[in-house]
Amino acid sequence: MRKLDKKESEILGIMFGDGSIYKAGRGALLKIEITGHKVEDRDYLLGHVAPLFLAVFGLRMKPYYKRDENTMRIYAYSNEVAMELNSWGMPIGPKKNAILLPRVRIVPMAFIRGLFDTDGCVYRKYGPYMQLQFKSISKELMTFTRTLLVEHGLHPTRIIRDETRYKFYICRQEEVKAFFRDLVRPANIKHLRRLRGVWGAVL
Repeated sequence: MRKLDKKESEILGIMFGDGSIYKAGRGALLKIEITGHKVEDRDYLLGHVAPLFLAVFGLRMKPYYKRDENTMRIYAYSNEVAMELNSWGMPIGPKKNAILLPRVRIVPMAFIRGLFDTDGCVYRKYGPYMQLQFKSISKELMTFTRTLLVEHGLHPTRIIRDETRYKFYICRQEEVKAFFRDLVRPANIKHLRRLRGVWGAVL
């Protein structure tokens, strides 16, 4: 079984989070796309994710903003890259109908970085108390991710389900700090701003 490097593992996490692959129009051309908030995620998508795809695949991701929506996308067309991502475990078509699990060996914390940066969040519960949330439409992905975190010494909550998603939390404050400082080191600036807004220069 192939083992991904750190950058490849992070890309797979990103795709499992807010990425998609689908056929463009009626043709056989495949479109790779990552979606985010046009304000909060813009710097991350353009300044981190797009350069990551360029470095790994030589693929130039272009931005797209839809009028009257708060979302933005970066995208590119490439059957070769799409099929490579598919061989790693990324489905072609709707993710809600797929089992989201890597089909390759990954670098665990790099994979989690990509997943958390796109589909996770950190927020103040009360006072200076911060917690992390992971969520996904895929129970298998949340079980896999939670197991990786436990194997690295963290104590996430059990997985619960709401109307549309499966989710769990990291609540121990020293583990939140370790997650940001040492283990994962998220790259999405919106997460760092939220944490620094409460904890200041803890990072």
